[in-house]
Amino acid sequence: MNEHISNQRGSLFSTDGQKRNRKRTGLSLRWKFPLVLAALLLFTVGVLSWLVLTGIRTSQIEQMERGLKRQAEIVEMRVKQSYLLGVSPSSEAFMKKQAPQLAVELGVSSNMRVILYDRKGHEVGNSLPLAYRTDVSQALSYALQGKIAYITEGSTIIYLAPLQGPEGLLGVVQLHTSIEAQQQFYQAIARLFLWTGGAVLVLSFILGLGYVSRQTRDIGRLTRASEQISAGHYPKARLLRRQDELGRLDEGMLQMSHVIRESITALENEKLRLEEAVQRLRELEQQQKSFIGNISHELKTPLTSIQAYADLLDMYGDDPELVREARESIHKEAKRLYELVEDSLRLSVLDKYDFELHAEEVDLRSLLEDAGSRIRGKAAKRGLHFSIDAVPAKVWGDPKHLMHIVLNLLDNAVKYNRNGGWMTLSSRVERDTVIVYVRNSGPWIPREKWEMIFEPFATLSHDRSRQDSGTGLGLPLARRLAERMGGELHLTASGDGVIENANENGQGNEFSLKLPLLVFDSSLSTD
Repeated sequence: MNEHISNQRGSLFSTDGQKRNRKRTGLSLRWKFPLVLAALLLFTVGVLSWLVLTGIRTSQIEQMERGLKRQAEIVEMRVKQSYLLGVSPSSEAFMKKQAPQLAVELGVSSNMRVILYDRKGHEVGNSLPLAYRTDVSQALSYALQGKIAYITEGSTIIYLAPLQGPEGLLGVVQLHTSIEAQQQFYQAIARLFLWTGGAVLVLSFILGLGYVSRQTRDIGRLTRASEQISAGHYPKARLLRRQDELGRLDEGMLQMSHVIRESITALENEKLRLEEAVQRLRELEQQQKSFIGNISHELKTPLTSIQAYADLLDMYGDDPELVREARESIHKEAKRLYELVEDSLRLSVLDKYDFELHAEEVDLRSLLEDAGSRIRGKAAKRGLHFSIDAVPAKVWGDPKHLMHIVLNLLDNAVKYNRNGGWMTLSSRVERDTVIVYVRNSGPWIPREKWEMIFEPFATLSHDRSRQDSGTGLGLPLARRLAERMGGELHLTASGDGVIENANENGQGNEFSLKLPLLVFDSSLSTD
């Protein structure tokens, strides 16, 4: 039998091997590795060259700017000195009279072409009046505003700086300097990098090709051996005498028995998954039995009441007070039955089937205000002080089911509260989450019962009984709806003075609904 399985597997592998042989196209590893190495080297050399050349260019610019700034300061000091020692009535007269001579003197001392302007932008001095003139009107307007500006024209830098005097701006100095030597140095460095990078690239490609050729030769031997194994022909000795990854791969090819062990492990894992599935089915069956028992109990109470009033009406149908009382009671119990069936169906669908959401962008503050307006009348009947404090935020969810969750929490806040108490609906944003809080001044729930109230048909003390039309399914349904929309619903605070504005005994309850935040508009938070 083992031989039959081996032959079957060998035939299958042989077919797969033939398919791989037919699909084998493209460059071999012998050429791919050197090409990848060459590409990496080219990238590295290119990045390093760019960084070095950028650093050189930046250094040259900084050095040029420092030199021109220092020269402009010297010119300013010289002009200011002449102005202080002169007898000109104004800066305009001084610049008109002294600027031509100062421009020539400064040009000789600085070995630069120097042009001086008065504070109106008129040229008043030029060390080389017959030389070519460049349009510097835009840069001059910046300099007249007290700013430094310069223009690069070929290998010449035209630098304009304001001249400040004791009474303010005297004028502008224009300096001309050559950067031809810096450009030649930069080009020489760029050529050096080009030739050096090319030589390194070629040499590295040749060396890499030689090294990879040996590796690909051994890989080819292993490939041929794997094709023989797939055809059912197993090698009896190692093909390679290496201690690296290829050597270990060669050794592993001689130990194909691990395939059998992995197959057995896979079968065992599959068996465990099947056992878990069976166990889950048993749990679901038990939950179904429990659900049927609970709902039967819940249905029995209102049906008993309806039947009792029906019998009384049959016996005393002429009593108007009894008819009125029976009508109200039957209507109340029928409404309770309808809510119980509706919640049960919804809960059953959530448990057994994939829940389809009609998700869209929801303005949470508008939804909360809408929910508050719906419940405000019910709260007023019990004399409850109800307030809403919601921040502007948007979430991605099903608006119908979000409204169902919030209304359920608000309805409970009214139902399980004390007359004349308070209740609040608020929200706040924490990072990428928006949290909705529903608080009330009702009898507090002990911490050990916090999770119990989210179980179907859960009952607490008489203070939390379902005598006010509660089905015991609202909170479980609300939590599961929240989870399906990526949120969480918890009872987060109860009693011990934890809740702000708690009642006189320090009691109260707080439910929190966390939802993923889509948009939070802080500009609207001042509303």
